[in-house]
Amino acid sequence: MEQEIDPYVAARPSADGRELLVTLGSGRVVRMRCSVPVPGVLRIRTADGAADDGTPVLVPLDDRPATLTRTADGVEITGPEVRAIWDTGGEEGGPDIVQGLRFGAFRRFATPDADTVPYRAGYRPAANGRPAGWLETVHLAPGAAVYGGGESYQGIDLRGRLRRMRNTEQNRDGGRDSAYLNIPLLWSDAGWGLFAHTGAQVDADVGATHSEAGCIRIDGEDLDLFLINGDAPTILARYLALTGRPRTLPDWAFGVWMSRSSYFTADEVVETVDELLRAGCPVDVIHVDEWLDESVLADAAWYTEADRARFPEGWAHRLAERGVRLSLWINPYIKRDSPLGDELAARGYLVQDGEGRPAAIADDPRTCALDFTRPEAREWWCERLATTLRTEHNAAVLSDFGEEIPDDAVFADGHRGTDWHNTYGLIYQDTVHEAGRRARAGDFVAISRSGTAGSQRDPAHWAGDLPSTWTGLVSTLRAVLSMSLSGCSVVTHDAGGFWTPASLRRAKELRATMTPDAVRSDVDPELYGRWAQWAAFSPLMRFHGLGRREPTAYPEPARGAAIAACRLRRRLRRYVASSSERGAADNLPLMRPMPLAYPGVPEARGADAQYLLGPDVLVAPVLEPGGRRLLWVPEGDWIPLVGCPPLSGPGWHEVRCAADEFPAFVRAERGVRAVLDDEDAVEETVGDAAERPDSRR
Repeated sequence: MEQEIDPYVAARPSADGRELLVTLGSGRVVRMRCSVPVPGVLRIRTADGAADDGTPVLVPLDDRPATLTRTADGVEITGPEVRAIWDTGGEEGGPDIVQGLRFGAFRRFATPDADTVPYRAGYRPAANGRPAGWLETVHLAPGAAVYGGGESYQGIDLRGRLRRMRNTEQNRDGGRDSAYLNIPLLWSDAGWGLFAHTGAQVDADVGATHSEAGCIRIDGEDLDLFLINGDAPTILARYLALTGRPRTLPDWAFGVWMSRSSYFTADEVVETVDELLRAGCPVDVIHVDEWLDESVLADAAWYTEADRARFPEGWAHRLAERGVRLSLWINPYIKRDSPLGDELAARGYLVQDGEGRPAAIADDPRTCALDFTRPEAREWWCERLATTLRTEHNAAVLSDFGEEIPDDAVFADGHRGTDWHNTYGLIYQDTVHEAGRRARAGDFVAISRSGTAGSQRDPAHWAGDLPSTWTGLVSTLRAVLSMSLSGCSVVTHDAGGFWTPASLRRAKELRATMTPDAVRSDVDPELYGRWAQWAAFSPLMRFHGLGRREPTAYPEPARGAAIAACRLRRRLRRYVASSSERGAADNLPLMRPMPLAYPGVPEARGADAQYLLGPDVLVAPVLEPGGRRLLWVPEGDWIPLVGCPPLSGPGWHEVRCAADEFPAFVRAERGVRAVLDDEDAVEETVGDAAERPDSRR
């Protein structure tokens, strides 16, 4: 990281006690406001920064001013459950003094410690095309872990890593420090959290350069920083109090979602559902990518309407007769040279560049993004989606894309692409939610890929287009666990993975003809079976990929294992739905990684590839061929749900699973009946009475 920093060297309260006057090494004085918006949360922001009114990230806050008192040690900052010290750096300060900040477990590097690390906290001037920004430092306690940041394919503990929090189209990759959904929240099991209120890029060096030092670089002229005190559950609860608690989903969302990219005709969709039901495999929702009069795989834009030759008006009634809901693909982009693109450009509804022309998204010069900050454009797009929901009778959408806003973009409200690169996904999702409220009174689910802080208000989010390999499965697990530790309440993934090189080539070929019944299975059967089993114990169970993802497309024993997983999910649905609702009330995600479920337990930190689903189900996905899995078992007795022997903890155990077994366990004191519905009762729901597409449940 660049270290051309103008450091903090002196601080004092203003004469009226309302602001903290911070002197930089250059002599510049920065006015900062200190407040306590939530007990246990200290907010520090530049006084000239934007007001909270209209911010899409924060909920309305009672932003109580903190009390600033000059003491022998510095400036004491106090408020409800807040006592912090901003060190003065000496009586007069000076360019060689670097100031500290202490709040609970949070400690900034200050003189003389700051002289031993490569970071100085303060302002970073713009230079050589690099935007201005701010640097904050934090001492990393020995043995402490650091979590958060949003989606991460490299594991939940960020200690020792560089983390670049900038939403990026992944191009079907995984395993790298790059993600679709980034959240500028970092927290440590040492007891501190740091949240940067920004839509700009945030970079974190979490002990990568210096083993005991963290450095967070926040792009932008204005600083708005929240320091959060508490243990793991408390930090997440306080973060949600700032950015919004999740809305609950309808119960049907926790059933079985079937999909591939794609079904090409209405008949193919219905015939697929019938094939699955004949095999005894339940389906609650089925998703279609290629429903438009275009190739969404080729153009990745929503600029046409339904292809009525392939999907006649009212065709979703046939699904409703089978008790199955419909999901459709959408995105916020418009093809530049299309009739709709020309019309929206003329209206000024597209994000513009610095010359007042429609700005191409960063990875496709043919495509532009709708400007959701222009009220007329947002209303047009919202009503367009609401009309689609009424016309197509779909209960769900896959709200794809939203990551590639160019840095030189100019929004109607005055924000630049550099300022709102990550925020775009959030304002897009807010509009999708509003359309669902209008058209379906909230009986609606959107699964989104991009987003940032605040996106958790509208679940759910999926891990993106990961490869159909064992390493793809591991990257996917890491991503959803990290999202859960960043405040995302309901996360999901493409069961089976999204792609293989062969299926990608074939998918591009099939788009030329939209030929039904021509997609082939493309996943190693053992991997497919294990991924399906894991999906049954995920917050949402959702199959998707470029090849066939239906269990009936795979040979035994993978076929039987996947069908059994879908049937088991039906029996789990009530437990998962109730756990989601209870978790939302308790500020806990549905998927609870071990450091969150067991804060302060050292062994839990090492169990970084397993989790609790809700409060009572322990899940350790099989991560490599052969069925072997080493897992940490928390205290107590645990009863297996899919074969495997019963286990007792605390301690590490190795299990070896046959194809029809999977490491999922329920607390013995709760018992199996607490999480699984009666099998006979569930059987009656597989073909339950049809819901008309425009009805409500």
